[in-house]
Amino acid sequence: MIEILRKLFDANPEKSMMVLDGTCSDCGCETTIEITPTSNGFGLNGGALIQYSPENYLVKCPECYKAHSIMPDSYKLQRCHFQFVR
Repeated sequence: MIEILRKLFDANPEKSMMVLDGTCSDCGCETTIEITPTSNGFGLNGGALIQYSPENYLVKCPECYKAHSIMPDSYKLQRCHFQFVR
């Protein structure tokens, strides 16, 4: 996932933030995560993005991530939408 984010930001160097809209894989609530590049990688605000396989990932709202940071094999992958905002 880090490599995908790096490529997205490298392709859009004028952007300082990306917003990911998705559905929490635990409770199903709409979750918006703000992603910003940092010197150590990327900062996420508003939820968690968890790599499920080399090409897939899950979105979790902050409350569900605190309660269930480990995911069982039965999770269904959620589609997310990336959009640059700044």
